[in-house]
Amino acid sequence: MKKCFISIVLFFSMSSFAFCVDKAVEQKVNEAMQRNFDACNKEDVRAVMNSCSNEMPDRDKFEKESVSFFAEKDIHYSLVECELIEIKFPYALARIVQDTYVQNRDAPTKPQKAYRNSSALLPDERVEYLNTFKFENGVWKLLVIVSEMKQVNVDKAEAE
Repeated sequence: MKKCFISIVLFFSMSSFAFCVDKAVEQKVNEAMQRNFDACNKEDVRAVMNSCSNEMPDRDKFEKESVSFFAEKDIHYSLVECELIEIKFPYALARIVQDTYVQNRDAPTKPQKAYRNSSALLPDERVEYLNTFKFENGVWKLLVIVSEMKQVNVDKAEAE
């Protein structure tokens, strides 16, 4: 009976510890996403790239497109939600909901428009997507978006 009680106490203690770790990681992932948005809003390409993992696929392409995009558009990103879904250290997966404000959503070419949408540089006004993060040099950084951008109806979301 004593062993059973100790096992139950240990189980709940470990569950509480895991919950605390998850909440701490969720906060740091949220800060990483906000750091990226702040850099984008300031059109600071160096800070944008510093907020992204060195393992980011097509990193050079993203940097070049960001330079071109910021020269072309005046845009503002706002983080609506950041929900941690899974941690497989040093990686984490989160559901992101973002608002994107811009006057002109046009792009010079169709491939540029498609890339800007899929990389979250210029998605619909409010979108939801899954993003991966990597813990690198003591900081969580954006790695890669792993889902389609799903448009969220702003009026409906705010009514809920």
